[in-house]
Amino acid sequence: MRINEFKIQFLNYLIEYRGRSLNTKKAYDYDLTKFINYLLSLGIVDADQVEDKNIETYLSHLQCSTITKARVRSSIKSFFNFLSRKSLIAKNPTINLESMKLPEKSPEYLSQDQRILFLQTIKKVATPYYKERDLMLAKLLLKTGLRRAEIASLDVGDIDLSKHILKVKRKGNRETNLFLHDELIEDLRKYLKVINRNTDEPLFLSKRSKRLSASSIWHLIKSYSHKAGFNGRVTVHSLRHTFATTLLSEGLPLPYIQQLMGHRSSQTTSRYLHLQNNELIEAFNKITFEGGE
Repeated sequence: MRINEFKIQFLNYLIEYRGRSLNTKKAYDYDLTKFINYLLSLGIVDADQVEDKNIETYLSHLQCSTITKARVRSSIKSFFNFLSRKSLIAKNPTINLESMKLPEKSPEYLSQDQRILFLQTIKKVATPYYKERDLMLAKLLLKTGLRRAEIASLDVGDIDLSKHILKVKRKGNRETNLFLHDELIEDLRKYLKVINRNTDEPLFLSKRSKRLSASSIWHLIKSYSHKAGFNGRVTVHSLRHTFATTLLSEGLPLPYIQQLMGHRSSQTTSRYLHLQNNELIEAFNKITFEGGE
């Protein structure tokens, strides 16, 4: 079977059996389509014709960042692993292809003063019509740590003020109930009163009265980041990291943080421990063991 037909099978498998999001499917499709076009230029049309040297040569000539190259490598490896598991190819050309090790990156987060400045900036510069929406959006990000796609998918009916519960669609189409802080309950109560929408309507609307998209949320936060003087360094993910760091600073146990963040692995949550380690090192170095001599 032609490699393009195998690609379609693989992409359908990601959605139907792995529960991956449409955005994830698009990313795999983009990476694999470019790779397959390269193979076709070499006259390779069948998956069994692909050799490890073809993959290595393609990856070595990619003009992109290290992170992007690692993602492409992972996409290709996942694709051929799928074909091998399904016995659709005689030999897996990626069997010796190692994953790229990327340097551990510290999550960006806002201090308490920066959080206050960020919210004050929205109050000051947002247009009157969108001030309530954008403030609620920022507070929801800061006080729940939700991802932008999770925020975008929220409907009014997903909020249960009496039970302090928010129904969230997590990665992989998992539905979970997220416990809401008392502060956020009051914020939401006021916001819902202002917007006065039906339970089946989106929580956040665009200028055209359509559901606010995940990309629009990204651009909004980025814009306010510039206006707050953060030079665009603050993103939706920064606010998510801020939420996790705040919980950790207040002494919430890691398993609780993992649940609130929607992490499947505790290893993902443990990335935030280094933030506390930095504070520990700073405090430790202030201690004088020899009386300053």
